[in-house]
Amino acid sequence: MKGVLGVWLCTSRLLLAATVLIIACRPQAEEPRAASPSSGGSNQASAAASVSAAPPAPPPSASSPQVGDAGAASKALPPLRAPQRLVELEVSGFRPATVSLPLGATEPRPILVALHGNYDRPEWQCMVWGELVRYAAFVLCPRGIPRTDAPKSEDRWTYGALGATLKELYAGLRALREAYPDHADVGPAVFTGFSLGAILGVHALGPEPGSSVARERGEEPPFQHAILVEGGAEGWHARRATRFVAERPLQVAGAGVLFGCGQHACRQQGTRAARLLTQGGATAQVAFGGNVGHTYDGQVAAAIAEALPELLGSDPRWAPLLAAPEGP
Repeated sequence: MKGVLGVWLCTSRLLLAATVLIIACRPQAEEPRAASPSSGGSNQASAAASVSAAPPAPPPSASSPQVGDAGAASKALPPLRAPQRLVELEVSGFRPATVSLPLGATEPRPILVALHGNYDRPEWQCMVWGELVRYAAFVLCPRGIPRTDAPKSEDRWTYGALGATLKELYAGLRALREAYPDHADVGPAVFTGFSLGAILGVHALGPEPGSSVARERGEEPPFQHAILVEGGAEGWHARRATRFVAERPLQVAGAGVLFGCGQHACRQQGTRAARLLTQGGATAQVAFGGNVGHTYDGQVAAAIAEALPELLGSDPRWAPLLAAPEGP
């Protein structure tokens, strides 16, 4: 019995010694390694641990631009681009107008509306007036109706009834602003007309019911200034002159009319009309290009160009454009 008990005790001691030896020799667990970039989802857990361990970022300074901060974004528009300067403009209910674009403009530019004469072309008006405004403003030239007695090869145009012409004029303004919503200024436009265009256009400047209906009162601002070339001077009277000044918006200073003439008779009529306008509170003058005939280019255009800064100089939208170098 004693021999069996001795064998058991000896065996137990050997087993205990072996267990202690195994535990003592077992290697310790390794620290987890950082995941490699190619380890898929493992690197997300590592990145999250790094972010949580990082110190909090300092709050942005008051001068730092924030998302949605209007002051952080530049107010300059993308430059106005087009394949060519003269383009066609679709006008709802009427034939396409011609427009001279202020290419390269990076801010809203004012609009000049030009009605051509009888047996004339809108493209010709836009070419001359684009140059006169240094290609720095929009020039809108409504087309009107074709001269049916002229050969199609001559491509000549006129205007119909007064009401239809005024409606086409204001429809063209709306179409232009819709086509160039960022670059086309929404303030008062400048009106110009040659011969028949000047005679009809006078009715867009005064208190006639036809003008109010065509404009749909309040939908378009009235014209601030007008240049009437070889026509329109005989259409002025004291009431029209007074109302022309009274209807001008207050946000743009001044109201003025320039009469451009290439004949002595036009200069005489323009001088009389300018006197009426001055008495009514407007600025008015006559630009005489010499007795060169019934025209709007050449010497007449040169005389108008000299007078434009005085006519439009009180309008902050126009003054810098007429003083700047010619556009591209």
